[in-house]
Amino acid sequence: MARRLQAATEGVVEMDSRLERLTNQMDELEESRIAILPEANKRLMVYVPPGPFTMGGRDEDSPRNEQPAHTVHLTGYYIGKMPVTNQEYREFVQCTGYRAPIHWQRGTFPTGMGKHPVTNVTWRDACAYAAWRGAKLPTEAEWEKAARGTDERPYPWGGRFTEGERCNASGLIGTTTPVDEFPEGRSFYEAWDMAGNVYEWCADHYDEEYYHDSPATNPPGPEGGQEGTIRGGSYQETRAALRTTHRAGAAEGVARDTIGFRVAMPATAEESQVALSVSEAETQVAEASAAGNKTTTSAA
Repeated sequence: MARRLQAATEGVVEMDSRLERLTNQMDELEESRIAILPEANKRLMVYVPPGPFTMGGRDEDSPRNEQPAHTVHLTGYYIGKMPVTNQEYREFVQCTGYRAPIHWQRGTFPTGMGKHPVTNVTWRDACAYAAWRGAKLPTEAEWEKAARGTDERPYPWGGRFTEGERCNASGLIGTTTPVDEFPEGRSFYEAWDMAGNVYEWCADHYDEEYYHDSPATNPPGPEGGQEGTIRGGSYQETRAALRTTHRAGAAEGVARDTIGFRVAMPATAEESQVALSVSEAETQVAEASAAGNKTTTSAA
């Protein structure tokens, strides 16, 4: 009996030792995953360099919540080239045990929907996924600059709206489409799907009056609120809601089949400095070229 008790005790000690080793290995793997996330994320993102852009609508008929148009300075950052897809979100669910969107069955999305944007996720769900990716949701200002660029374009691709050619909207398809369906709809910074398909959660709480006194540099959004900001319109919306300046709010706990999200990540100071140096060099080359052309024309 004593030998059996001793054997059992030794077995428990061995099991505890194995469990400790396994836990340590899991911790090391998680540390490795976190360490490589920044570089892995960049492969799925586009870079937006530091600098100013005009945020909000200038037109007299722009809704009140888009006014006034104002200059915003942002530091450099990365933003998802495309909205987060069902495939990407399923990996998060499987790795963490996080709850799946309500319309999924047995922990996975409907057949054939892997490259469609994930939907029926709340603002909190989107934040949880972003944190797992070592990223965050873009601020409203970051989202708008990535969509609009620095030339105040009304739509991500430019000034002319054409239904069915550059985005999924106006109920023409009636559901979501793959996030790479409309290459001609890419934005100023080459981000896809920033108009139509699904609205996208931003990090900011929503406030109709925020533009009237928001900071001029890296505005973080209101300090609190009951709603999160959504941008970009959806497959159900018409052109007014697809403009780069359009903004709306939704309760943070709401999950709809018209709302998804993309993630963002700040650039390092070194990356921003390199980008700024390249931009300055390109400007000098352009100015020198213009001056040379002018001299040649005068001599002729």
